[in-house]
Amino acid sequence: MDSAQLGKAFTATVQASLHGLQSIEPVLQREQDALVGKDPETLQQVVREKLVLLKELEHSVQARDRLQKAAGLPAGNEGAGRLVEGLQQEALTQEWTALTEIAQRVAELNDRNGRLAIQGQRNARNALGILTGRAASEDTYSTLRRKGGGVASYTLGKV
Repeated sequence: MDSAQLGKAFTATVQASLHGLQSIEPVLQREQDALVGKDPETLQQVVREKLVLLKELEHSVQARDRLQKAAGLPAGNEGAGRLVEGLQQEALTQEWTALTEIAQRVAELNDRNGRLAIQGQRNARNALGILTGRAASEDTYSTLRRKGGGVASYTLGKV
């Protein structure tokens, strides 16, 4: 693959990733609103939407990594940055800069949402502990239910 073909293909993957992240950012904001507002129905819908978008984004990232490897560069942002510098295309450089900036914002928003979700789980465990008289445990939302622990062991209707 010559430099022009590599540049076109790589630019297409950057543009696809940029579009994907631009689509995910408002979804993450809605996820945060649902977490803060304690709206489980909306949260489920938003998480499904986020997962679909992440799967779509994954394709462009994998394609970009393949192109970087074909150019003799490592996968990931470091190799991509080196390829962008090597191609010396102003439009690509601007798009790569925009991509890395939105990726940082999206990562921070996703991390914040993760912390909110963990706090919500802690609150639910504490509430279950108060309601059932049992000490709170870390398995409220885990797969331990199949082992006789977790959610299945809590009975809110019995006195």
